[in-house]
Amino acid sequence: MSAINKNLRNRTRERLEAREPVVGRTTGRRSGSAIISVEHDDEVDGWKKRKVLMGLILLPICMIALITFTELFFRATVKGAFWRTEGFWFFAFGCLFWLSLGLVKLQPAVLYVFAHEMTHAITARLSGGKIHGMHVSESGGYVETDKTNTFITLSPYLVPFYTVVVFALYGLLCLFTDMQAKISVDILGWTLLWKWAWIFYWFVGATWCFHITFTLEVLRTEQSDLLMNGEFFSMMLIFLANLAIVGAFFILASPTVGVADVWGDATKLVMSLWHLVK
Repeated sequence: MSAINKNLRNRTRERLEAREPVVGRTTGRRSGSAIISVEHDDEVDGWKKRKVLMGLILLPICMIALITFTELFFRATVKGAFWRTEGFWFFAFGCLFWLSLGLVKLQPAVLYVFAHEMTHAITARLSGGKIHGMHVSESGGYVETDKTNTFITLSPYLVPFYTVVVFALYGLLCLFTDMQAKISVDILGWTLLWKWAWIFYWFVGATWCFHITFTLEVLRTEQSDLLMNGEFFSMMLIFLANLAIVGAFFILASPTVGVADVWGDATKLVMSLWHLVK
């Protein structure tokens, strides 16, 4: 066990004995997460049983969402013109760039630790909690807060922090310039045409792939965040949330698929399944 893990465990034990504010922390090789609360064991066990039931409810929803997304993606890619869009290619280039950094071992974990802890901190504040301390390092990190719930503990796995930042910057820049306007640049007698939006697509791909790769690696180890909320329920919620994000990107980039298509396909699938089980 690393020194930082020992120190955090000792501090957590002292706070629990003194009934001090809740401590949220991130530790591990690629930063897992833990939120330690002072709830009684019987209360936690009862809540976990309800979370198992909620996970069972989410399971068919996840299956329907996955089948719907796969069908629409296949239809738009093969029959439509989705793969020819600028958004698709620059998003893909951003993903490939991040994956290529992994091949040469240039994926700094501290970036993920910061995003992880900052997401905990922001969601704690949005939930009405106070932040008493925050630590970020290559080895791990933690957030000290007096409030915890499912939204706070699982938010780093649900929300791609840097992608949200990219969207916020894009929205801000759109107030001052046309991001879709073509710009010509002369370089050594060559005229290049490009758009600011291409850079946005690239960063969305890179940051989203950053979120997915680190989340998958973290979930390979035992995570207290998931244990606290029930692993089955947590995995169902994480899967559904991330699939919803990918689906939103797909709808925004596809010229042939909209929200109505998603709803229509999902409804048809549910009705087909209903007729099968009747």
